[in-house]
Parts: sequence; structure tokens; C-alpha cells
Amino acid sequence: MDNRTIDTRLGANNILMIIPHAVPSTDDSTIAPMMSFGQKVAEELHCFTIINSRYKSSIVDMNDVRAIRKRKKTTDDFLVRIREFKDEIHENNLLPLVLIVQQGAEGHQADIILGYGQGERGRDDRPHRPTMAPSMLAKIRMSLEDNGLGTAIADTDSPLCGRESYCLNQLFRQKNYVDGFYDPTVRSLVVTIAPEKTASQKSAAETGRLFAKALADHADSMSLVRRVSVSAIETSRPRDLRYIFRVHGDNPENDMIRESYIDELARSISTNGLLHPLVLLQKRDGRYKILCGFRRFQAIRRLGRQWVEAKTFSEEDFTTEDFFNISLAENTKRRNLNPIEIGNFLESAGRELGLNNARLAERFGESLAIGKPGARVSQSTIHKYRKLYQLRERGESPEMISDIINDKLSFSIAAEVLAPIKDPVDRDSLYLDIVKPLNPTRPQLVQIIKLLQAIHPELYRAIRNDQTRQALERAVQSSRPASHFIHGLRKAGEISPEGKEGEFSSMVEELRKDVFGKKANKQDFKITRSARGRKKSLTLHIRLQEQSMEQMVVNLIKLLSDEYRLKALHKLLEEPSSS
Repeated sequence: MDNRTIDTRLGANNILMIIPHAVPSTDDSTIAPMMSFGQKVAEELHCFTIINSRYKSSIVDMNDVRAIRKRKKTTDDFLVRIREFKDEIHENNLLPLVLIVQQGAEGHQADIILGYGQGERGRDDRPHRPTMAPSMLAKIRMSLEDNGLGTAIADTDSPLCGRESYCLNQLFRQKNYVDGFYDPTVRSLVVTIAPEKTASQKSAAETGRLFAKALADHADSMSLVRRVSVSAIETSRPRDLRYIFRVHGDNPENDMIRESYIDELARSISTNGLLHPLVLLQKRDGRYKILCGFRRFQAIRRLGRQWVEAKTFSEEDFTTEDFFNISLAENTKRRNLNPIEIGNFLESAGRELGLNNARLAERFGESLAIGKPGARVSQSTIHKYRKLYQLRERGESPEMISDIINDKLSFSIAAEVLAPIKDPVDRDSLYLDIVKPLNPTRPQLVQIIKLLQAIHPELYRAIRNDQTRQALERAVQSSRPASHFIHGLRKAGEISPEGKEGEFSSMVEELRKDVFGKKANKQDFKITRSARGRKKSLTLHIRLQEQSMEQMVVNLIKLLSDEYRLKALHKLLEEPSSS
């Protein structure tokens, strides 16, 4: 961890520990003893924690609210974070106990000196502003003493008692001092530790361990499902959404569907409340990321709510694989995942955990309930789901992806027939022009693809073919469109020699327009059949003009690179010409 920072940690109880100054004594990487103390307390006590190891007291006194408020950055990073943590404790029906911990100077009268705003009544120079009941203070002292830490109460004329109005200890007692902080239910205490107790990292950590053990008696734990500030949930960075794999609709066509769904969900939450809490991951920086419930979070935010119920887990308590399992279990409680969400999950888990398809099948196949019932999930099945998601991630075939999500296209056809088609133009044309209007079965679609490829190796060109379009127009009018279309394609394939000649001429004309331009004629470009002995071949006729020689070279390169159509012309040589 960077030593020059304001370290904030989420807690699981009502205690908030603030260490205003824990700056390392040197500029090397050595952790300052007060930082070691604070980290140990946070680790043992699981309390909310704010530790300043960025600003030295000579730059800004983080014990003095006046000094903090002079800079917006210190206000946002320090004061605002204090308020957020205090509010979260309050929202969970607990009374905050704020401990302001600092290191003392030489000549300490005890291991720990405690100040609770005590002064003298009627004395303006020593005002009496208590922040804790003496009975509560006595209990804390007893717990510290029981754990071997001697205690004393700060003198009323000492700054260690925390009675000054600008002291952090008075932050929640002052009306109209800092907006949003006045809260007389907060109990706060200045804790000053003898320098010998934090002389080294080792002694500071041991003191922290004993301190945490003593304060554990006064910590009221939060439940697993707690109220969390909506503003503390982050969704702006990809790392914050690494476990989110639910999708509804797909860009760009289904933005309206998604918006409609969120509005509907918001109305339901407004009427019936949040039936299922979010599942959040506590980050060390005092924020949360979403494990499950991204759309519920969007609906809550749309309603303008400040707090939301959530089941929370600590980032340090589980492994990444554990979190994927938690997210999967929570997401499958209410409905099954669609194929794109399964692919999204597998892609994310494979990338984050470094797992290949075989390992993904082993780890998550059973939980995802994919494949044949009672059989082990194969890595080829995993590959098909990931292939579908990759189409979505690249932004290809948006309508196809949307129809998969909305159960208008079967996974079998999408993953096993459409996704393996490499060219997105071929895939989109096949889906939009053939699959959607004809709704063929998987075997029928495989048959259609073979018949189309016999017309032209590039599917989108085969679909644009006049005979294909005519067969398609007739098929959509019939009661069995897919079967009718297959019959039409077969009939088109049974072309007479004259028909073959027409197909040959049509393909040559198409090449002429695509390569040499729409104004080119047969004198500019022509391909004819020729035969030498038994071997048939093609002869290329080109008109060369001096003023267009360079363009002709470019056109020839373009022509020779069109391997699909040149091969298709050669294939037509197999049938005898009518000429």
C-alpha cells in the first residue's frame, strides 16, 4: 500500500477509528508505527478506519477542523469520508463510537490517556463539552486495563481532552459548524498513546492488538444484510463491474427495452420495496463494487434513494473464484441465465482466473446447468457459449444477439451454425435474410448453407443472387417457408447448360462492374472459356490504354485477389458450354 495516502477501510460494526496523523518519520518505504497500530486495530477489530499518512502536521493539522476545511481535497478525502462512515453506522440502527487516536509526547502519565471533551463548567478558557457519558468512559477504561494497558483521564487544561470547538472530537457536537455533521448521538473519544507503546512497528502492532481486543467488548456488529449509501457504490470503472454478467437487450437496438425494464423495476421497488438486497463487495478504499444486482442498483438510483439494503462481503475474505461462485449463485436464484449471460460469465471467469475451456467446464459447468442433464459439460460446449459472447463484445450481429437474449433464436442454431461463420457480413445476411423470415430448423439451415455456397462461396453474394431472391420471395408466401426455400434452391441448382452459360456470363459481368467500374464494357474486360486438349481453362481479355495503365495494374491486382469468384468460374467449366 502507498504510505502517502489517506487509508480508508470499511467496517462491520459501530466503531470508527480515525488517526489524523500517521505520516512516516522518513521518506523511505518504512511504515510508520502509528500506521502499523492502525492497520492492526482495523484487522483485529473490523472497524471503520480512516488513517492519514499523506499530510504532515507541519503542512496541515488534521486534528483541526478549521485547517482541514481550508482545502477542498482534505475536506473530501477526510471529513466527508468520516461523515459517510458515521452515516452508514447510523443507517444500520447502531450508535457510532468514534475514536480519534494520536501519539503522545514524552512524559506520559499512563499507556493511554483518554479525553472526552471534559473541561470546567463556567470557565471560558476551559469549556466543558463532553462527548461521552462518564459511565461509558469507565467501561472502556476497564476493558483497556483488563488487557494490560494503563489508562488515565486527560487534565482539563490539556489539549488532549478534546474540548476545543475546532477539535475533531467536537465535530458532531457543534451546530451549524460543518454541514451534515451535527449528531449528539455520536460518542467520541480522544485516545493518546504513550510514545514508548508505538516506538517501533512491532511494539505499535502489539499495542494495536491489545487495544482492539479491549474495544471488541464495545463493538456492536452489523448484520450481513445492511444499509449502504448509494453514493458509495462505484460502477464507473471496468474493474468495478468485473462480476456483472447479466444483460437485457443489447446495443444499439435494445436501449429502449433496457430503459423500459429499469423503469418497470423502479416502479415495482417503489410500490413493493426491494424484495432482494443487492450483493456488494467491500473494497478497502471505503467504497463498494456490485457482485449481483446491477439493474436493481440502476432502478434504486433512478428513484433517487440515498440508501439501499445490501448483502456485503469483504474483498479480503474470499478469493476471486469464490466471488464468481457467489455472483453465479445469487444471479441464478430468481431465473435462469440466457446464453449470452452464460457466455459473459465464462468469458469473465476465464479471463480473471486464467482458466481454459476445460477448466471452466470443470469449475462451473454443473452450477451453470448447461449441456445434457447428468452428463459432464464438455469444453466444446464452453467454447460455443464464449463464441456467442465474443460476437456481442465485438459489436457484431446485434439483432442476432438481441434475439438470443429474448428467446427468439435457439442457442443450438446461434452457437453451432451462425457463430462459426467468420465473416460478419455473411453471418448477418444469412440471419436477417434467411433465418428470421424462414425460421428453419438446425438441419434445414445446414442444408441451406450448402446450397447457397454452391451458388457462391460468399454467402451474402449467394443471397443477393437473382435466383436466390426469387426462391426466397416465393418461400415466405408458403405455409412451410424453409422447406419451400430449400426446394427452390435445389431447382435453381439443376440448371441446364444454357443456364450454366447464363450464370457464367452473369458472374463475369459482376466482376467487370465490381473491379473495372460500372462504365466498363466487354471490350475493356471479358473472360471466355477455352480448351486445350482435355483440360479446360479461362482466357482473360483486357483492353490496355496508355493513359490508364496505372489504374489497370490496380484493377488486375484486385481481380486476382478475388479468389472466391475466380474459383467459382472455374467450377462452371465442369459443365459443357452451350456455345
